[in-house]
Amino acid sequence: MHINTSLNVGLTPEEIVETVLHSAVYCGMPKALNATFVAKKVFAERGLLPVDDQ
Repeated sequence: MHINTSLNVGLTPEEIVETVLHSAVYCGMPKALNATFVAKKVFAERGLLPVDDQ
């Protein structure tokens, strides 16, 4: 929900990933890694992942 809302109000995927990485210091790497997987899923659902042309 928070990632979708962040995208809706204008944050870029790069800004969201930077925020998740920054939070790793405070919440721990395992939780930040889980948040990264959730973000990747949301980005994929919204068509925001880069397309591999190979």
